Amino acid sequence: MTNFKKLLLAGTASLALIAGPALAADMYGIEPAEVPVEGAVDLTPAADPEVTLQALGYSDIEPIEAEGDAAAEGTLFFNATNIEGERVTVEFDAHSAMVIGEQPAY
Repeated sequence: MTNFKKLLLAGTASLALIAGPALAADMYGIEPAEVPVEGAVDLTPAADPEVTLQALGYSDIEPIEAEGDAAAEGTLFFNATNIEGERVTVEFDAHSAMVIGEQPAY
């Protein structure tokens, strides 16, 4: 009978460890509260890629005309100054509003 009690206690403890956090946080059906963070930058896709690049820290942004496949795929190019103060060419994906790459500008 003692072994049965130990087994039952171990099973109950395991169940509590597995299910406890999910039940305590009420993770199902409730959205987490948004906590404002000082200095936070909203990086959701914007209608204007230049606004997104500015939010990422780029300045002196100048668009470059994309040609061929890059233009058809929604890849945009910009000459800009990065956070380190270096002049760079930025490759930007218009669909995901993300910087794909950065090369020194010539």
